[in-house]
Amino acid sequence: MNQKEYYTTKEVASLINRSTVTVHKYVQEGKLTPVEDLWGGYHGLLFEKEQVEKFVESMPDDKPGLTLNEAAKFLQTNRSTVQTYVNEGILPSIQQEARGRTVTFIKEADIQEFAEVHQERVQADRLKQRHFYNRKKQEAIYQRFSSSSVPEARLFREGLGDWYFIVPATGQKLSYNEGVYGYRLSPDYPVEFGKRTSTPGYAKINLPLRYSLTYQFMDALYQHAYVSNMYMHVTGDRLVILLKDCVFYEINGELAEFVSARMEEGQTKYKNGVMAIESEQEILTVRLSHETKQWIKQLAAEQGTSMQEVASRLIEEKYRASFSHKE
Repeated sequence: MNQKEYYTTKEVASLINRSTVTVHKYVQEGKLTPVEDLWGGYHGLLFEKEQVEKFVESMPDDKPGLTLNEAAKFLQTNRSTVQTYVNEGILPSIQQEARGRTVTFIKEADIQEFAEVHQERVQADRLKQRHFYNRKKQEAIYQRFSSSSVPEARLFREGLGDWYFIVPATGQKLSYNEGVYGYRLSPDYPVEFGKRTSTPGYAKINLPLRYSLTYQFMDALYQHAYVSNMYMHVTGDRLVILLKDCVFYEINGELAEFVSARMEEGQTKYKNGVMAIESEQEILTVRLSHETKQWIKQLAAEQGTSMQEVASRLIEEKYRASFSHKE
């Protein structure tokens, strides 16, 4: 018997997302029919692949929606963040018993609407997770690696996917393990998380991907700023960086001009090899009643952010609404 033409009980269970006990139950009910192993070469039930695949196609989709993990993948975030949206009541969900436990499901239409309505919130939360950084290994996207056989390689990651290397000189792509263990690549400098500064706001820089001056700036960035003071994400063929006020040393004029020309928010100052990147935001001190302060504090706790960010968002929304009303 050619076992490649058949599925084992465990493989069938995996295909239909059920337990092996359920597979045996389906056999007893006549829904699945195992084949007879005349040669006795396999100890267990075997099922014809064609029969199993037809059974899978005929199975009703008994899931009322996406699981939290599936919803997280849809939003390109993590499971705990989706659970926070559910807990806040801004993402509708339903509860259903599955395999003896209560499971949260989210309807596809609801999560699509949520992604559109709360686009800014989702984007902000995604940035805060810093998918571009591996805190345990102190490694980040665009970080420069090298070895005796590879003078320069850059570390990359697409979304929540696997880490890999690109060799700029040849365009060769290496898996992370291939680069580290096969080519003995090691980082040319550490990328530290560090302590977050208290300066308000962020400068926004929009850089082209896989460009020599982008590589140079990322090297300078990681050696002058802590990861706790930056966020970044890839959009299409652009790398968008949000950076708190930072001073860079030993920067050449070409690189300073390159960065200045790609500032979307904030400003740069350059003189004698020193470049400063600054946010446009300033600190505003206001007096609030105890009740108002407690309300903002509660919102900050629910949203997993700071009171300053909540207050700033509320003022910005009010400001934009006033202009929208006038129009």
